[in-house]
Amino acid sequence: MKIFLIGYRCTGKTTIGKILADRLDFDFIDTDRLIEQHAESTILEIVENYGWEKFRQLESQILFNTKNNKKAVIATGGGIITDHENQDFIKKSGFTVWLDADIKTIMFRLNADKKTRESRPSLTNKNLLKETDELIKLRKPLYKRSAHIKVDTSFLTPEEIVNIIEGDYFNVR
Repeated sequence: MKIFLIGYRCTGKTTIGKILADRLDFDFIDTDRLIEQHAESTILEIVENYGWEKFRQLESQILFNTKNNKKAVIATGGGIITDHENQDFIKKSGFTVWLDADIKTIMFRLNADKKTRESRPSLTNKNLLKETDELIKLRKPLYKRSAHIKVDTSFLTPEEIVNIIEGDYFNVR
């Protein structure tokens, strides 16, 4: 069974996904990296050249292409759940974990991560704090609807988070 990791930017989807996949001997798939490989371009370049709509189309295509993966941990982009078909696919195709964090933690991680400026395009053209706060509020109900469990990553180590996910995953199987 696949494990999907959903959540806002910088909540730990890639970090946790790699550790979890390694521990379970599953494949690790990062949908953002697959989009970049497919488009031979960064997410920032895709959005700048073709817009968010084109990016979201590619994102859905890459997500649906995971249907044949049996044992995989799939780290998704933060906005993948804004599409109802994506929400349904994720919920029905595997065990879905919503990685959440408080806004202070997310802002700290966004500002500390070099990838923020290089590959995380602005979603609203507002300042980063206002954008983050607004989008988290909009997306929380979507994450909640799509997830089987929620794990707050604000104050836990990656290993502690993986232990929680692993325990819940084996309890639902």
